[in-house]
Amino acid sequence: MRNERYDFLHLPKEFHRQHKSCEFLLYQIEDFVTAEPFKGLRAQTVQFDKEIELSDGEHILDYLLRTDKSNKHDEIITSHILNAVIADSCQFLQIALFASLQQRLTVTFSLIRKPFVYNLLVILRLYLTSDFLEKFIKEDSFDTTGISQEDIIELLNATENLLLSKSIKASDLYDFIFNPALSDSLVNMSNKALHPSTTRNKNNKTEIQNINFVFSTKDSILTQWDYLYRRLPLLLLYLNEILEIFLFDHLKLDNEIYVERLTERANFFKQNNAC
Repeated sequence: MRNERYDFLHLPKEFHRQHKSCEFLLYQIEDFVTAEPFKGLRAQTVQFDKEIELSDGEHILDYLLRTDKSNKHDEIITSHILNAVIADSCQFLQIALFASLQQRLTVTFSLIRKPFVYNLLVILRLYLTSDFLEKFIKEDSFDTTGISQEDIIELLNATENLLLSKSIKASDLYDFIFNPALSDSLVNMSNKALHPSTTRNKNNKTEIQNINFVFSTKDSILTQWDYLYRRLPLLLLYLNEILEIFLFDHLKLDNEIYVERLTERANFFKQNNAC
């Protein structure tokens, strides 16, 4: 059973159901870095037929490469990256949701940027592109999130048919998160939350005699909450489903565990009239 929230602090009642959905989906994402079935992300073992001979100061990962065991090397590195990126995203999202309850929406919009604008790209590139690991390991100037808008669209398109939730469309994900031409994309909204003035993008330009988010009125705060809770549940569901696809494949997990997660999710949505 998941913990049930009873104190919503300053969050208006009209957003309680959506907030509970966000918390539940985040609980399921947290399972990837805390629950027993996914322990293979946190600790890896390597078995050898005979005693190995490491060169002076040689790391076991370097040994694997030297002895033509690159597949095992890549498996370990992939697990390490996924575990770290998922844990990092959870930390940002935990505080973002709590900040929303506290009516600190500048903090919320600032914090949800990294999990979706940046960490999501690392996850997608790691799983969907063939050269990510090689560049990550060998190129000291490699930018894990430095790709074009066209490449972002291609990555999102590649995930659409993998999703269980067919209502989640790649075009919507791009518009909601990355589209620089839309003033309410997450990249633009979080830019406003992070910077007192935004002047480079005409679609995100700070109004005259204004400082981004600082002069929020009661009505504008309600608008920000409405925006947050219309989009964040969908983004968390997408992240959850994508990680399930990638991790169950990477860790070769039993399908029964996947069914248990789906059943828990379906029961939650049914009981809370959420989607």
